[in-house]
Amino acid sequence: MKTIYLFLLVSFATFANNPKNENPNPTRNTISGLKIVSYDSQKNGKHIYVVSDIYTKKKITFYNNEGDKVFSTKTVGSAIYLSKFKKGKYTVKIVEGKKQEIKEFTVE
Repeated sequence: MKTIYLFLLVSFATFANNPKNENPNPTRNTISGLKIVSYDSQKNGKHIYVVSDIYTKKKITFYNNEGDKVFSTKTVGSAIYLSKFKKGKYTVKIVEGKKQEIKEFTVE
């Protein structure tokens, strides 16, 4: 019986140190409605648009498989042409205001 009381005491003491205002599910700092939309046209070749719910400036950076920065731009809805990109997978970091998100993109 003493063992059970000791266990309960230790359990309550452990939970008592946890602050009540701590959010167990913190809000994610992601960009609402973020999409990478790709197009292929005969006139302009392969290109993409990075769009979200808010029409505002975005800083877009492409990294190759080795983590090297290969391209960076700031845009508000302008096309990013892929003609100079080698085929492969890229990690794309998008920053919109104080929010940022990482996406994967494949150039074929």
